[in-house]
Amino acid sequence: MSARRRQPVARVLTEPCLILGVEKPFAITNFTLAMVLAGELHLFGFLLVSCAVHLALRHATRRDPFTRRVYARYNLQGDSYEPWIRAGLRQGRRSDRALRELPC
Repeated sequence: MSARRRQPVARVLTEPCLILGVEKPFAITNFTLAMVLAGELHLFGFLLVSCAVHLALRHATRRDPFTRRVYARYNLQGDSYEPWIRAGLRQGRRSDRALRELPC
């Protein structure tokens, strides 16, 4: 009884929910936008753009399934933090002159 028990964990519980290889919020947004523009406004050329966006999102998701969470967390972090609390301090926001194109 000294050996530790091991329980299998289902992959469904640890990986994000995907629709056709893309995270669920991105897939639903892309599909809804494509249907509105193609169905209601008769912009059928946007279907090709939507397919290209879906393939790009699928490629990004295939490389790292948690890409959306990484970018969302990165966006909330500030470039520098003030040591003192001020009344007009925007917590966790980057300044306008911050170089956002630099890799982290």
